[in-house]
Amino acid sequence: MTRAIGRRASPAVCTADCIADSAGGITFDITDADRPGATLVLRRRADGPRGTGEQEVRLPLTGPATAVGAARTRLRAVLPSTVELAEGHWDIFAGASGDQPVRPGIRDVRALIDRVPGAGPVVARVPYPTADGRLALRAWLRAPHAEAGTVRCEPAGMSVEGVLYGTELGEHARAEARLRGGDRTHRVAVTGRGGVFAFTLPYGPLAEGPGGPGEAGGPGEERRRWDLWLLPAPDAAGVRISRILDDIWDKRAIHVYPAHGVSSAHGTDGWLAAPGYTHDNDFCVRLDPARPPAPVPAPAPTG
Repeated sequence: MTRAIGRRASPAVCTADCIADSAGGITFDITDADRPGATLVLRRRADGPRGTGEQEVRLPLTGPATAVGAARTRLRAVLPSTVELAEGHWDIFAGASGDQPVRPGIRDVRALIDRVPGAGPVVARVPYPTADGRLALRAWLRAPHAEAGTVRCEPAGMSVEGVLYGTELGEHARAEARLRGGDRTHRVAVTGRGGVFAFTLPYGPLAEGPGGPGEAGGPGEERRRWDLWLLPAPDAAGVRISRILDDIWDKRAIHVYPAHGVSSAHGTDGWLAAPGYTHDNDFCVRLDPARPPAPVPAPAPTG
């Protein structure tokens, strides 16, 4: 085989099977990793959603874990739940220099479904395949954390139930919708005790114009996003309401809720409102300008 002079050969691709545990640890079994000195490297993307900390984590690859064939072995690396990862997306590489691409094999993430975190910060990590076929890891680190549960959608609004970790509800707890890119907020009362919370959020106030009740929004305006926060007490910092305690790394196309037109009884016609999740699995309410129905073409004259 010949190689073009002056061009560096692309590193060989290896494959990783992953097993996730309920505490946040992940075991990687790697096939065809470069040896000797093989290392599993996790690199955090520069566009991480929040948080600071290490941008690269190196894990030793040991083994062989099992023999795959005469010339192929599987090496193993373990990411313990006690190793802190900043929030964001972590791309995964192997090899002594940490530049060998890793593609996903079998991903056993059953232990992540409906899990209940222990004491301390809530750690959630989900291995997933990227759009270009490589292996990555989505990591969350929340303290405290408000986990969204059942969502019931009605024409006038939605009701949300959830569990709060890391703190408890106090008197006069509130849920707050914050307009993304603006300075408007809307609060509603929260019911519950301890770590269980529930609230109902009407769509009408979210669809009103900047001037308040009676000022309509809708056609000609841009899409609105209202991010949802839980205020455990009047003087407490807001806790982002999210859904991260399962095996779904991006819920936008998975948890799809019905959209309802905002009733003209609120004085705000022309919006379609629906709850949903962001690319970070944070809970929000989306308002899209309602589109008028397309005109029905007149029947062609006959005769």
